[in-house]
Amino acid sequence: MTLLSQHPDYDKVIAFVRKPVDSPWSKHPKVEQWRVNYDDLKTEQTTDKVDELYCALGSTTRKTPDKEAYYQIDVNYPLKFASLGQLHGAQYFGLVSSHGAKANSKVSFYLKMKGELEQSLEKLGYSDLTIARPSLLKGNRQEYRVVEKMSESLLSLMPGNYKAIESLDVAAALIQSAQLQSGKASYLNSKSMQKASLAFS
Repeated sequence: MTLLSQHPDYDKVIAFVRKPVDSPWSKHPKVEQWRVNYDDLKTEQTTDKVDELYCALGSTTRKTPDKEAYYQIDVNYPLKFASLGQLHGAQYFGLVSSHGAKANSKVSFYLKMKGELEQSLEKLGYSDLTIARPSLLKGNRQEYRVVEKMSESLLSLMPGNYKAIESLDVAAALIQSAQLQSGKASYLNSKSMQKASLAFS
């Protein structure tokens, strides 16, 4: 949201939130926060035309131990959001997925979910679809996660697509992809997205 709110090509940025967010970007004059219930997303919430959608929605096993509820948040909600955008004319959808996403994964429920979401989004037929597959995301969080902080230190030393990446770089890479209008589905890996935010400096 920080980069979108500051980008000159965007006149209005709408954030779908489950509860109001008090962050610097939320105070930008072009930003609106819409409190929504993802179980009941309705097209009646707006009659405006939408150009682009970005989605980084997801939970964790710790927050959502029930697999059915986890699937609802990580797969069904993003699909509802994408379908709603299409009804309002959106041509581009940018998704934050995960490194290793694979619909037929036998070793990780999380990676299987992400892979199934990717496949379902491709079937929706967006003119432009970009799927970012980052490794562990670095950045400020509302809650402190000890295990993730330890993993972040380790993965920051890893090579290639295993290297931890700043969330701002992932956001920048998705925005850059939207400007290209490739007319197809494209995938971004961690290595290609590193330092992408420097272009916005």
